[in-house]
Amino acid sequence: MKNLTDVSLVIFTCEGREFLLNRTVKSFRENCPFTFSKTIIGVDGTFSAHAIAAISPDIVVQSTVRKGYVNNIINALKLVDTPYFFWLEDDWSFSKPVDLERYLELLYANKEWAEIFLSKFGPLNAEQKAVNLTANLYQSPEFSANPCICNTQYVKQAFADLVNAPKGETLGADGFENFLTKTFKAQGLKCVIEDPVDYTPISHEGYLESTPRSWHMTGSLEKKSDKHLLTIPAPSTARKLAMIIKLLSATVKLGFHQLFSNKTYEYCFRIIAMAKSINKNE
Repeated sequence: MKNLTDVSLVIFTCEGREFLLNRTVKSFRENCPFTFSKTIIGVDGTFSAHAIAAISPDIVVQSTVRKGYVNNIINALKLVDTPYFFWLEDDWSFSKPVDLERYLELLYANKEWAEIFLSKFGPLNAEQKAVNLTANLYQSPEFSANPCICNTQYVKQAFADLVNAPKGETLGADGFENFLTKTFKAQGLKCVIEDPVDYTPISHEGYLESTPRSWHMTGSLEKKSDKHLLTIPAPSTARKLAMIIKLLSATVKLGFHQLFSNKTYEYCFRIIAMAKSINKNE
């Protein structure tokens, strides 16, 4: 068994997501009682000092003005000095124990593995299981920012290369995940996914708080995009007008139900927090 203090925990968050951060970290710690060498939290934008303190990180790196997720990642990675680190975004829920010690042993034994990441779907389909590496572990064709344990050297070098590479804002081509996918492929490095087989180990909780995709693009390192990059087809004026009616109806219903349900109240709180965040950024 290798030294388990070889792993740092790196958490990424941004303004308006305090409630998600605390829930994610609580869920993660309940399912991964691992002693990390240090905990680093990267914060993009203004953030509650109380929410940060609740995590008890060893190091906080923060841009008090939004500069984008890519910039946040690069700044946080500069402070990672362990051979491996666990990548954790602020909007995940863990439902099964994370066997981090086993993943660490696998990374030690397979020097060409850049990451091992968890799947939010289970079981994997035939295409995802095209290249079996060992047991329930398969080679993924893409780098994933799902909760994962990473080889620090490979990831830090890839982001260093990204800083000096041409930038862009094209969805599906210029995201940092796309860049790492191409970089690792060129270097013969492997991204590895575990097949959950008969359960779903993680779920994504951040759909309501999805930030503009421009923050994930490599072009965000050079400029802030004034255009929100949609992940759905641009809606027509008629659909936008219809959305006003739907929003008014939904708001009235939610406002009534939150009087009797704490869960609905939290849902409403998230909507309001996201609305405030959008108003700040536009």
